[in-house]
Amino acid sequence: MKSRFTAWMNVTLVAVVVALMTPSVGLAQADDDPRTEDIVYMADGRVLHGQILSETQAQVIFQYIDRKLNLQTKLTLARENIDRIDRDVPIEDPIEMEVKRPSRSKSATSQPGGGEWSGYGHFRADSDAENVPSFYVVPMKGQMGTDIMASIYKELIPDIREQDPDVIIIVMNSADYADTFAAALGDIDVQEISPPDFDEYKKLASVFHDDLKQYRQVVWVQDAVGIASTVALSWKELYMKPDARLGGMQMVIELTGANKWSDDDIRAKMMAAWMGSAKSLLEYGGYAYALADAMMYAPNMLSASFKGREVVWSLDEDGEFVIDNDDEHTANFRADAAENLLISDGTADTLDDLALLLGFREYRVVDAHAKKIVDGYREDWRAAYSNAVSSWKDYQQYMGWANGEDAMQYLSKAKRAVERIIRAMDRYPPIELRWKQEMGSTKFQLEMLVEQLTQRIRALRQQRGTRGRGGGGLGAGGG
Repeated sequence: MKSRFTAWMNVTLVAVVVALMTPSVGLAQADDDPRTEDIVYMADGRVLHGQILSETQAQVIFQYIDRKLNLQTKLTLARENIDRIDRDVPIEDPIEMEVKRPSRSKSATSQPGGGEWSGYGHFRADSDAENVPSFYVVPMKGQMGTDIMASIYKELIPDIREQDPDVIIIVMNSADYADTFAAALGDIDVQEISPPDFDEYKKLASVFHDDLKQYRQVVWVQDAVGIASTVALSWKELYMKPDARLGGMQMVIELTGANKWSDDDIRAKMMAAWMGSAKSLLEYGGYAYALADAMMYAPNMLSASFKGREVVWSLDEDGEFVIDNDDEHTANFRADAAENLLISDGTADTLDDLALLLGFREYRVVDAHAKKIVDGYREDWRAAYSNAVSSWKDYQQYMGWANGEDAMQYLSKAKRAVERIIRAMDRYPPIELRWKQEMGSTKFQLEMLVEQLTQRIRALRQQRGTRGRGGGGLGAGGG
């Protein structure tokens, strides 16, 4: 289990960092009298020095000030997590904060690297700036197994090695089974859908954790519902957007069918096999197996206890914090709960926020090919899939017209329509998976359909040939 320290606080009410370090030209900006400060004593033992900017009955907006590091951070603190506040306390041995850089407009180009100051007090340089830490941003958006496949991301390896970034940032935005996937299914029976291909997801994880293991990697979850949540947990460093989700794994087990076996022994073995495949991804990230057990199988409950800087998970209600005691639903996490339970390392709304959480006051995003390759592939295969669906409609129409004297003509057109679908599947493997999910048939079945159409066309040709030969003979006899 990971050993990462965050505040000890109730998982339902948390203090969330909503704005980060801002540049300062002196402590006088934080208060009319720089020789006094407010001190907030948190329930988790932290003591925060700075200035209260505003407050309500529910929260306190606090400008945290670290004079030794010349840093200021704006925090939103929930009142239930505050023990007490001492106001206007004289500062002992105040240290004036050094002016690091003068304020510049965002359009200024005279800064190092020709970049821009953000509103949070750090510096994002141009992509070609030298001596500035570099980020290689990898989009991981869409449906797992179709939009997100190992083969696509393997194409990024040469570019990543050439760019040689300081950090690879994987931006995860995938809500397969809760949103996109479920909507696409419509009235299709879930039991007719193929189970998750965990071998494919292991290959995907291997691209990053094995082929690119020499680089620091961070997954930034914008949304991870379904198998995406398990893939996200394969990274040791995990951050989330404030409204991000991590969960939705119950549908994964439903798709495997492992829990549908009537025989208790077989069901137990199938469940162990499928859940073992999923949990193998967590080995990369170092997360407890109990976490996956609770996120995948509804009857498993989940509670947590803190042991120093470590969370001890239990598949019951005996822990200090009960996360899930509903045997009909799996455990799911929002960003705030994930952070306070040490599942995520922090919550970041923007790339600037994430940079600061990673410890970078300056950074640059390298001019990489990742977005072009990944987004381009997703757009191309989806367009090809749309054309394949149109071809299927053509097939159905041609088959309706394949009667009488026009039968051979329209059977031939119907055959060519199905062949176009098969060629699209050969070029874009995601089409085959999506076709099975949405249309209920496989590539093999389409190939058999082509064979049947071929035989019907051949039979019609033979019939016409026979009629032609017989007709000729009768004509000659009559003459």
